[in-house]
Amino acid sequence: MAEETNVIEIGGQEYDPNDLTDKQKYWITQVRDLQTKRANAQFQLDQVAVALDYFTNELLGSLEKDKTDA
Repeated sequence: MAEETNVIEIGGQEYDPNDLTDKQKYWITQVRDLQTKRANAQFQLDQVAVALDYFTNELLGSLEKDKTDA
């Protein structure tokens, strides 16, 4: 069975990791980690946005209720 080489695609171009310098490999690792962190941050931001909308709507609803009760 032929051994497969992991190919890294950057900017639409394929690169063999064996042809990259240690510094380039380090930068790739940094980029991947930052992409993961950005995805996690977006996930958390989505949760915060939904929670903020919920609590804002609850507050507005209670203020409207107070107006009709007065």
